[in-house]
Amino acid sequence: MSEKKPEILAPVGHYEGLAAVIKAGADAIYMGVGKINQRALKTTFTMEDVKEIRKITQDAGVRQYIVLNSIVFEDDLPYINETLHQLKEIGVDAVIGWDMAVLSKSIELGMETHLSTMASVSNSQAAKFYEKLGIKRIVPAREVKLEGLLDIKRKTNLEIEIFIHGAMCMAVSGRCFLSHDVFEKSGNRGECYQVCRHEFDVKIVSKNTGTEFYLGSDYVLSARDLVTINFVDRLMWADSWKIEGRNKNADYAYMVTSAYREARDRILNGEWKTKGWKDLWDRLERVYHREWDSGFYFGEGFFGINKSIAKEKKLYVGEIIKFYPKISVAELKVIDHPVEIGDTIHIIGKKTGLVRQKVSSMQVERKDVHKAERGMVVGLKTEERVRPGDKVYLIKEVDTSDNKIDTQLITK
Repeated sequence: MSEKKPEILAPVGHYEGLAAVIKAGADAIYMGVGKINQRALKTTFTMEDVKEIRKITQDAGVRQYIVLNSIVFEDDLPYINETLHQLKEIGVDAVIGWDMAVLSKSIELGMETHLSTMASVSNSQAAKFYEKLGIKRIVPAREVKLEGLLDIKRKTNLEIEIFIHGAMCMAVSGRCFLSHDVFEKSGNRGECYQVCRHEFDVKIVSKNTGTEFYLGSDYVLSARDLVTINFVDRLMWADSWKIEGRNKNADYAYMVTSAYREARDRILNGEWKTKGWKDLWDRLERVYHREWDSGFYFGEGFFGINKSIAKEKKLYVGEIIKFYPKISVAELKVIDHPVEIGDTIHIIGKKTGLVRQKVSSMQVERKDVHKAERGMVVGLKTEERVRPGDKVYLIKEVDTSDNKIDTQLITK
């Protein structure tokens, strides 16, 4: 297959993340609205937000996809019908679903329709079935290996969207009942409480004596996070590279999107062999992630730990009060952690997205200061435009020398 330009598809769960991924070079974003999506517990976007974001994405030349990929019950049908008509009127670029109620109505309305990974398409025959229905793009089951994905691509005319980074589910294609059994909240209705991320005591009972043995606490069901940056050059055949993480913060959204955008550009520009991926790996290590794995591309996934092992942590500094665009200086009120010349900071806001920079200059009453203590208001030189209300965070290195890194994973 000839080399193409896969779409960089970024997750959006809030306006800060939206601005961050657009700045980082995303070609498209996906977001939920209302109650019928797999992040319904934390989805705060309304239809008015969809309208506003539609304008923002159109101005930026970015495509907007709306996720409606939960199970639909009979009494949900009027809601689905109304929602799809509204999305049609707004003119979103595509709808992502898997319940036939969503798919059939979306296709009937003439909307571009994508099939969610929740449909568990694992072979070309199943893919062709959906293709005949009018589906334009599918997200195959995550359990499909690289060879299987290539077979589906070769044997159909469908666009193929694949996950390249982020959290993985311990259940087949996300069809899990743990939250329902434990909390009576269905993960298949977007209400996953991530029971698999909890710590479990493993108990062994002897069949002969009935004696019980405890192996101690462990994260036996917690799947590792997916990373493909070290072999993403083998995924250039895909139509879209999808990043998981609608619930993640703007730091994650920006750093991950920018890393994979840079990787794609290096490959297309013939720079992959000279520049490689190790600096991008380092970038990815600086934001939230669990232990990493290559997913199912080359075999079975593994389970790990449920905590971040990022190389960096952020500490709240304060808030931007004013910004003077002509001189690119912001008034920063230091509310919590002090900041010094040479420190790395993140400035995060609804329209700003994320600005990552070194502190190069600070002044109080036109006099240079080396350190801004709690309670001070300082003039901070910024590298980009920021806005009143933006939050400022100090970025600190974390000792990760004890973290396990699978060298086989890195060199695949």
